[in-house]
Amino acid sequence: MNTAAKHFTNAVSFVAGLLLMLFLISKAVTPAEGTVDNGVDSKDANGILAEPENSIDLLFVGDSETYSSVIPLELWDKHGFTSYCLSSSAQKLYYAEELIEAALSRQRPRVVMLETNMLFTKFNFDDSLLHKAGSVLPVFKYHDRWKVLLDGFMGEETDTSEESEFKGYRLYTKVNPADAAGYMKPSDQKAAIPSRCKSYLKEIKEYCEERGAQFILFSTPSTKNASYPRHNAITALAKQLGIEYIDLNTDKSIKIDWSTDTRDRGDHLNYLGAAKATKAIGEHLAKKELLPDHRGEEAYSRWDELYKVFTKKVKKALKKAGLS
Repeated sequence: MNTAAKHFTNAVSFVAGLLLMLFLISKAVTPAEGTVDNGVDSKDANGILAEPENSIDLLFVGDSETYSSVIPLELWDKHGFTSYCLSSSAQKLYYAEELIEAALSRQRPRVVMLETNMLFTKFNFDDSLLHKAGSVLPVFKYHDRWKVLLDGFMGEETDTSEESEFKGYRLYTKVNPADAAGYMKPSDQKAAIPSRCKSYLKEIKEYCEERGAQFILFSTPSTKNASYPRHNAITALAKQLGIEYIDLNTDKSIKIDWSTDTRDRGDHLNYLGAAKATKAIGEHLAKKELLPDHRGEEAYSRWDELYKVFTKKVKKALKKAGLS
């Protein structure tokens, strides 16, 4: 064997050995299929894996705007809809795509609603490539699970499957008023939506529709993130792709009070604002008659139990915040 061939063989052997090692480590750190693990990012979002199969009819996907604005248990109480928030802080569209794929491996939702703030969150090719690499070799994704594994070796119990008590919603009752003087000022301008975000949105839409779910875009109320240029850009893109778009910022019936309904000066809603946004979403979906009402069905009695727990915690939180 000549020198060049020997070097080539050694290189191939090294790469093969490295890939084998990464594969074995990935097997070790990957959580069991269908479970939520302490080492998994976005624990509330991944709580969808603890839901009974084919029990969720409506999915909400997005960043912190979503888990601050949509209350699945109130949709249950008012309409009998079973829904879940696949939301996480600073979520990007490539992660939204992964969460949707994971959810649809166990659920058959009739509707998937994606919050639009992500459409303006830039990311580069390397970010999405590394994220996809984590799907092939999970060591890139679950590298922080060593503590979980070490706890197991030390004989400490770890929770490997956990239901999200509020179905992905996060309860906030803090009030920090917003200056809404220029909020949703009319304009003919269009904000720029990054081309990579447009491509991912199209892929997600097609993926959902291929699996029988109607895909809808929606914007939650926010003085920090909503504007007419953004509204115009999303409206145009939704029309181009044939997607329904609901902008709660232009819905005058909601009547968000920016002196009481936000927890951080208009960036996110608190419970008072989320209750109004959720009511509007529920009424819109009820009129379209896209979702079944499961109230009174024995298989969904757990939702009644969780709603009772939720209302008690809300009352306690509101009282503590001086809002009751």
